[in-house]
Amino acid sequence: MNLQGKTILIVGGATGIGKATVEICKAAGATVEFADFNEAAGVETAQQTGATFRQVDVTSESSVAALFKAVGEAHGKLDALIQTAGVLKGAFIDVENFDVAMFKNVIDVNLVGNLLSAKYGVPLLKRGSKPVIVLVSSGAAVNGSSSYAYGASKGGVNTLGITLANKLAGVVRVNVVMPGNIDTAMKRTVIDEQMAKFGGGDQQGLDLGVPAGVGRVLAWLASDEADYVRGMITTR
Repeated sequence: MNLQGKTILIVGGATGIGKATVEICKAAGATVEFADFNEAAGVETAQQTGATFRQVDVTSESSVAALFKAVGEAHGKLDALIQTAGVLKGAFIDVENFDVAMFKNVIDVNLVGNLLSAKYGVPLLKRGSKPVIVLVSSGAAVNGSSSYAYGASKGGVNTLGITLANKLAGVVRVNVVMPGNIDTAMKRTVIDEQMAKFGGGDQQGLDLGVPAGVGRVLAWLASDEADYVRGMITTR
């Protein structure tokens, strides 16, 4: 996979799948910027990878606008936008007890954050070479395996991606990736919560995919090799 000459921004790139994607894109020769709310993890990942870190709050339009303004001033264009930022809350809360404020927060991070990234990213992508947006959804969007908020937000990401692909056809290629069970800190937290609530053994032997496995898919989709790929992709 060759990403030489590509300028790539990975939103949510400080940890998990996002961090793995930063590492892979950087190793493939891209100029990599990444953004995250978690400043401490962002600084650490920047030191480890040599990629440029910028802090962002994806729920704040002014923060997202400032991020893309800075990226534009630094590079003048963007070839790929990979949006991995997300949160999972309320996995084991019944619908009758689900807090609406929590629901709205998850929607803001997981869905509105994607819209804002597209809103401010597309003008830069239009200046790029074979530009692409890759959104990260979840298997929970189609199988109902997670919280009400998370499942709804990721279902929204799927439909947002389809709509972006339709309206940007011929201008920016858009793909949505739906990972399954991946070994991230967020997933491990949910497993711990499940075991505490329902009982069970430890986490040894769980069949979880590694973040780099999804990261390779995301990085490949950002490459010219994936120019003919359209629609949604499911991974383990």
